[in-house]
Amino acid sequence: MRYIIFVLTASICLMGTVFAQSSNQQNATEQPAAAVPYTPPTPTQKQDIEQGLKSVHFAFDQYDLTDQDRQTLSADADWLKAHPEVYVTIAGDADERGGIVYNLALSEKRADVTRDALVKMGVPADRIVYATGWGKLYPQCEQPDESCWSENRRAHFEPWDAASLSASKAPAANQTSASISAQEK
Repeated sequence: MRYIIFVLTASICLMGTVFAQSSNQQNATEQPAAAVPYTPPTPTQKQDIEQGLKSVHFAFDQYDLTDQDRQTLSADADWLKAHPEVYVTIAGDADERGGIVYNLALSEKRADVTRDALVKMGVPADRIVYATGWGKLYPQCEQPDESCWSENRRAHFEPWDAASLSASKAPAANQTSASISAQEK
């Protein structure tokens, strides 16, 4: 019986390896021939993005944008339109109160409403690579009081790290990095 289980497991592993190799070969043939290698943003570029884009903060158990939030996002939209080489992700967060699943759903809604507002303000949707909620996983402040909790109820921007995607899926990011590098020199 052990022998049969071993043979089945080995067969499945071999089939998976063959499938992965054929997928990699197919992806390699789909890559553009003249793709510029991706260069991640420099610390200076990350700092410029963090200074140019401000977080949106939410009330407890809410994901609606206030007038003040819309003003902040309007300034963010203007900054993004003035810097077409910048691609970002939007991360939604929640404070430590509430369950894990609930906070993940709430923070996802915060990220989505932020993305949707920016797109309505004229930011091309493809410049926002993704918007996702992280719940209470990455708090900005860890004190158990309201002033700290209010800092954690937010949607914030992060420079897009295209290194996590293959070059065939991210040709725009490759061009973006080249543009950023050229501007920096």
